[in-house]
Order: sequence, then structure tokens, then C-alpha cells
Amino acid sequence: MVSTYEDYEMPSVPRRGTALLLGTIIVVAAFTLAYLAPGGIGPSGKSVRVAVIDSGMNTNGILWNKLAAAKSFVDKAYGYPSTDNSTEDSAPHGYLHGSYVAKIIVENAPNALVVNAKVVDANNTALELAIVAAIHWAVVEEDCTIINLSLGSLASNHDILSDAVKWAFERGVTVVAAAGNNGQAGVAGSSVESPAAYVQAIAVGAVDEHGFPYPFSACGPLRNGSLKPDISADGWYADRETSATVLGTSFAAPRVTAAVVTLIAHCKENGWESTPGMIKATLIASAHYLPSDSWEVGAGYLDTYSAVMYLDAAPKSDSLPLAVCVLPGIRPYSFERWFVNSTSFVDFSVFASNSATFSLVYGGSAAPWVTGPDSIVVNQTSSFSLKVCVVSNISVRNLRASITLVAPEYVTITAQLKFNASVGLAIVAFDTSHSPWWTDSIYGQYREFYELLTRLGIAVEEITDPESLQLNTMLRYDAIVILDPCSWDYFTVNGSPVNAGSTRYSQDDIESYTSYWEAGGGILVVGQQNSSIDVEGANQLLSAFNVSMNYDSMPPITIVVNGIASTIAVTRLVAHNVTQGVESFDYNGCSLNFSGACFELAWTEVTWTDMEGIPHNENKTVVVGLEGESGNRLVVVGSNYPFDNWGISGLYTSTQNSKLALQAILWLTNLTWP
Repeated sequence: MVSTYEDYEMPSVPRRGTALLLGTIIVVAAFTLAYLAPGGIGPSGKSVRVAVIDSGMNTNGILWNKLAAAKSFVDKAYGYPSTDNSTEDSAPHGYLHGSYVAKIIVENAPNALVVNAKVVDANNTALELAIVAAIHWAVVEEDCTIINLSLGSLASNHDILSDAVKWAFERGVTVVAAAGNNGQAGVAGSSVESPAAYVQAIAVGAVDEHGFPYPFSACGPLRNGSLKPDISADGWYADRETSATVLGTSFAAPRVTAAVVTLIAHCKENGWESTPGMIKATLIASAHYLPSDSWEVGAGYLDTYSAVMYLDAAPKSDSLPLAVCVLPGIRPYSFERWFVNSTSFVDFSVFASNSATFSLVYGGSAAPWVTGPDSIVVNQTSSFSLKVCVVSNISVRNLRASITLVAPEYVTITAQLKFNASVGLAIVAFDTSHSPWWTDSIYGQYREFYELLTRLGIAVEEITDPESLQLNTMLRYDAIVILDPCSWDYFTVNGSPVNAGSTRYSQDDIESYTSYWEAGGGILVVGQQNSSIDVEGANQLLSAFNVSMNYDSMPPITIVVNGIASTIAVTRLVAHNVTQGVESFDYNGCSLNFSGACFELAWTEVTWTDMEGIPHNENKTVVVGLEGESGNRLVVVGSNYPFDNWGISGLYTSTQNSKLALQAILWLTNLTWP
């Protein structure tokens, strides 16, 4: 189930991996807005058909003679509770969302003819099957070359919108999508949602009148480190007819759509062909620089005039302008810190007008430590990954590497690496290999944990593939943090949550972990309650250490206010290096059982009432430790809240989550406070 992006009200905690309904309320602003955009481009006389898949639209005023076709997909056949054959704006939450989106397009691109595909009902709900049907209708029956999607939901590995966007792209259609309004001022980490998260879509972030990203605008990068959003535009709209001013990435996306209209019309006027890859490459290559981080604003601010000039200057092949770009232009990101003798993987995305083979040429002082492909085939979209490992006994500063992409007829483009490589105190791995959640990474909900450790000189790598759980690989690490083990693979089908199961640890995985621990390794297991992870599957691993998670929930009910989930404050801590000086930490998860040589590090008192109404008090263990004779150590916590971005930033109840997290790592790696 998806909804329109109309403001920055925060939806219910998506970082837990559950399937959620996103709700929105438009923000009505009363202020004067100044335009950042350079001069526009006048109409060419060549019309371009644009599908606005949204809440419908009222075709009065400026839209009166701009409507090419209209159809409602709000139908029981697609899973809606009732059928609405009207194509007028359903006005979710009382505001004309689809009408605003269409107005922005035609106000900024006079060549646009709008195809109205209504999929959002009055409750601000759109169903995936309806959106897919609307995409097919717009492409096959209405010959649209552009689709605007100012709506979205959580991205997943089973999202049918991914296939629909790819299908449209392969048929020559440019898909523009709002990045989403769950940015939470960057605290959320990877928050770009479906369908904007998919490579074929142009993901649009929202900036204010000064060019700074709105706090609500969704951020990247994605789980693998690839850059999203792709570009940014003004995230507001002042409707002349209703005098309402609204904010959201919903209203940034149609500005980019209008630019796409202008580019396609310009190509038609000049007798040139166009492709979605060409359009995306052109917009990104011509974007105006913004001072914010690329993972906040993408390539920069939309500049339609420069985009047209870029097309004019681009080399042509059989009447096709040859545009190409690489994202991001520079790595590492501002929050990344690299270390000598530690491996970092860097992903770049490439967009081009057609299918071409690009040779990659490496240069610069860091080139000897960079491993990557010699060539890649780009069929409008592609990507390549680099492995960076600086082998040295001392810190190496001011390293530079250039990766130049060369293909016949295309202009030459370059991506760059600019970094220092420091000597680390230890190397820690974040193991997310058994979690399907897009937010489980150093770029997602554990970005602050990553930064906490790397700022203090601890190198952090990631284990994302179960095949990497080999003892010889694991022994490189002083400690391994297992994050959200066996988490449920949730997704939605027409608003109904579906659980695709979990990836459990194989016997080989378990033996690798026990061998690693016996060899002196440190392990931190960060769990959750059974609604989020497969507790039975996680316990198959934990049982090797005489620890298990229970099937309870603490607190029993979670309340979310302004995107922040409720927690209980754990204040009962046993004196230990892990808990030293910690007066409290946040908890939302399950309790633990332990036996053998394991010991309790923290517990909390839970009050519950039996069926006869009699209250009971019970102590529940929440943190367990274990220490072997070879310097091997283990910590198990039944909640990820002390370790996620909100916990480390002190946005729940306690401000000491970061202290607990850091001291756990220091103990596991046999380090002392710096």
C-alpha cells in the first residue's frame, strides 16, 4: 500500500522491518517564496504526453485544455473497498494533491499534455495493483513518454512496483518519483522509498527557497552505498487558485517532470531521438551545485536551462544526443571514515543514452590500492563496484584516485575518490547478512553507530552476504556485531502485509561463529522481538552460547509520536566494563534467558496482571555477557534501540545509549577508553 507525499509528518517507525501504512497531512505555509531556478525555456510547439498517477485532478483553470485522457483505477477489482469511477481529485486529507502536481507540470512546461490516472482514494491510499495497471495503461494505451509518481511506500525485495518501473523504462518511458517525506532531518539514514529507490526512476528530493534540503526530504544512500536521491528541486507549491501553499517531495517531483517534458520537446523540435537513460544523464550532468551532501540532494538542483544547453552541445549518434553521467561524483561520503588495512567497497551508478561499453582508467596516488573492473557495459543504466584497501603500517593522508570512463563517441567522465586512511585501533564488522531490511546498514539505521566507532578510530566493515561467514574471513575482525539476525522479510500486497519468512543461519554459519569465538573473537548480538525477527531462527545461533531470546515484548505496546517510538528506560545494571557509568539506556524488544557461564549485565522489572486481576512483578534480563579463557567475549542485547540512529543520537528517553554501545565494543575488542 502506498500513499501520496504531502508533508513531513513521520510515519510509524519503518526501521523495524514491518509493513506499514504511511499517513500524511499537508502542511499549509504562509510565507513568501523566492525562486532559485535559472531562466526557463519557452514552449517549442511539440506536445509531450505525461501520465500523472495520483489522486485524480480537477481540470478547471490552467488544466482545462491540458487533459489528454483520464481513467480511474480506484476499483474493487484492484483491492479497494469500493469503486470510484470519477477522475476528479479525491482530495486526500482535503487537499487537491493530484491537481497540484499536474498544475506544477503544465505551469513549468507548456508543452505538456496530462494523462490523468487516478489511483489514490480519499483516504490517501493507493494499491500496488492499481498503480501497476495505471502504468501499463499510460504506456500502452495512452502513449505517454513520462510518468510522474508523487507517491510511495517502503521499498522491499518483493515490490511489484520495481518491475513496473523497469518495464516502463525499457519501453522508453522516463519515470520521475518523489523521494519521500521520511527524512527526519537525516536521522533516519536511508529513507528513499519505493518507487524512487529503484535505479530506473529519477528520485527527487525537496529543497527550500535557499537551496537547503527540507528536514522531511528523504535521504540516501541506499543499503549498498549507491546514491539516491538523484536530483533535487523546489519542494513547495503555492496554488494561485486556492491560495494554499504546500510542502513535500510530491511537489519537487513534478518540477523535474516538467524539465523532462522540455527536454523531450526540444529533441522533437530538433529531430533528435530521446531515451530515459539520456534524459536522466542529462538532468544529473547539468544539475546546479548545492552545498549540502550528495546523499541529501543528489547531483544538485534542477537546472532546466543548463540541461537544454547540455543536449545542444552533446555529440550525436544517429540523431540521438549522447549524454552520460556517473553518480556520485566523489566518494567517500562525508560521514565515512576509511582506515589502512581495512576494506571499503564503493558503488557508482552510470547512466547513458544507449548501450555502450565504457573502459575504466584508474589514476592518482590511491590507484594502486583500488581494485575494479576494466570495463562495463551500460545499457542506459549500469553500476560498478570498487574495492579500496590501503595497505600500510602508518596513516596515509590526501589520497586521490580518478576513475575515468571512456566510450566511443561519448564525452569522457570521471568519478573521484578523495580520502585519508588512518591507522585503526581495531576492526569491527557489522553483520547484516541475515536481514533483508533496506535500512540495515552503515548507511541506514546504524549510520550513527558506525560514526560513533569510526570517530574514535575503530574501523567498521560490513558483512552483507552469508557466503562471507567463513572463519578465515571472520578472523580479520576484532569483533563482529550481528544486527537484527533472521529478521522477517515483510512486504505488502495491496495493503496487506505479507511475511516472506527469514534467512536462518546454516549449521556452517553457526560453526563459523563458534569457531571464531573460541579463537578469541568478540561478538555483539543485537536482537529484537518476534514481530520483527524470527526469534526461533536467531536462537539456533544463540543456543551455541547458552543464550536465547523470549517471545515477549517490552514495552508490550509501542507508541510512535513524531516518528519516535516509545521505549522503557532500563536502569538496573550490574557493575561491569560494559555498563560502567551508564545510568540508563533505552529498550524496546524482548527479554533473554541464559545459563552456563553466561552472566546478567542488565535487567528490568516488568509488571503484569494475570487472568484473575492479580498484579505481578517480574525481573526480566535484557543484556547478557559471556567471557571465555582466550579473551573471547560475547554480549547479547534483546533490542536494537540503543544502537540505532535515534538511540545513539539520544532521541528516545536516555542520552546514554551511545555510552553503552561504545563500551560494549571496547570490551569485546579488549580496548580501553581512548
